[in-house]
Amino acid sequence: MQLNSLDIVVIVIYMAAMSLIGLYFSRSQKSREDFFLGGRGMHWILVGGSLSLFSTISFMAIPGEMIRYGLGFFVVYPFVPLIVPIINRVVLPVLMRLKITSAYDYLEQRFDIRVSKMSEYVFAVKTLIWMGAIIYTASLAVAEVTGVNIFIIITIIGIVTTFYTSAGGLRSVIWTDFIQTALFTGCALIIPIYVAYAIGSGPLGWWEAFSQAGRTEIIHFSTDPTVRVTTVGKMASVMFYFICTSTSDQMIVQRYLSTPSVKEARRSVWVFMVSNLTSIFFLVVCGLALFAFYWHKTTLPMSEFQAEIGQMADRAMPLFIVQELPHGISGLIIAGLLAAAMSGLSSGMNSISSVLIKDLSTQFANVNLFQRPLVLERLLGVVISSFGIALAVAITFGMRETNWNLIELSGRLVNLFVGPLAVFVFAGILLKRANGISAIAGFMASVLVSIFIAFGKAIFGFEENISFTWIIPASFLVGFATAAMFSFVAGEKKAEQE
Repeated sequence: MQLNSLDIVVIVIYMAAMSLIGLYFSRSQKSREDFFLGGRGMHWILVGGSLSLFSTISFMAIPGEMIRYGLGFFVVYPFVPLIVPIINRVVLPVLMRLKITSAYDYLEQRFDIRVSKMSEYVFAVKTLIWMGAIIYTASLAVAEVTGVNIFIIITIIGIVTTFYTSAGGLRSVIWTDFIQTALFTGCALIIPIYVAYAIGSGPLGWWEAFSQAGRTEIIHFSTDPTVRVTTVGKMASVMFYFICTSTSDQMIVQRYLSTPSVKEARRSVWVFMVSNLTSIFFLVVCGLALFAFYWHKTTLPMSEFQAEIGQMADRAMPLFIVQELPHGISGLIIAGLLAAAMSGLSSGMNSISSVLIKDLSTQFANVNLFQRPLVLERLLGVVISSFGIALAVAITFGMRETNWNLIELSGRLVNLFVGPLAVFVFAGILLKRANGISAIAGFMASVLVSIFIAFGKAIFGFEENISFTWIIPASFLVGFATAAMFSFVAGEKKAEQE
């Protein structure tokens, strides 16, 4: 079963609506602060609701992870709100009292230009990889269910998102992200409801089938670092992920800086946490529901069914959408998949532009075309989007050569620099004796640990890779400890001067 004309109309209307939002907000863009920070007047509910760390990777990967591996990956998420006081009381007061446009401006003031530039370029590379990954996953999902060539879909997503982001700046990004997050969450709610109606059983019945398959078994701790997921490892991964991204990722920090005060920024953090945890919960339930649905349809023994469903786990969501849901609803949910990709691409475009624009403005100061308001800013967004599309094409080819699922794609590739970037920020805030040398030393140590864990099997010939859940916590802790040691030696003279 393919999408019909009603589904296509729903998708086209959605894409057109996003473009119109960009055109609407293009009229209010008068300055660089308007374009990149929404004039520092964005409402905290909008900011928090738009601050989704989840994308098409999550939309497909979380149900896929639940189907293929079970509950172990998700049991620690209820503890995530415990990190909010760290963000609200330690980080936000430092960032919000300075009239900066990014966390990397803070690093220039705290350390020196070397640290600032290094962090900006690493952030740009990290975010481009992330953009490529989410465009790839959305395009893969839509290609699976429509039969349209994946590279055509990649191009369409890139063009539409580039248009509305380049036109409307951060205001259009926040508004469209807010809408896309709501659509994303709503779509994740439709699937369990439909499954309950279709097979005549609810969550208790689904859980019984899931338990029978052994998917509810959880490994809490292991001394073997190659064990894929343990409760302890996942707890460390999730906590450090939210702490690191919420303090050093410009896509998130930029949203905080777009609010008018520390109080508003703190409120947006709580909305951010609640909206993300709600999305995760619904997607986990989707995975449980899809497992039960396909088990209900099969005549295979459980062991054979598990092997079959495990192979199609990452594709289960989009296949179900088109094969089982009524027309119109299918189109709406495919629009949700596209929404998640467009949300990530637009956020990445605007945030990378915001950290690179200062240098480029200086370099092109004498070019007449770029002296017109916001021409350089919009052109830069187009260039960044083009790189994201190119990386999506590269990832499409690369994923054909690995056996990773989408969770591992995110864990091993997309999160490679999350810990290292956070080392810079926390070295500045917490290590009073730290200087540029110690911060860079900590960053480099952190990068080496990330690469060692992520690609140890390929580079060093290990029999098994270390679990990807340790990449962020281990890289951050080693990097921060290295920065602390170097600051004790190299930062002593600077501390005396202060």
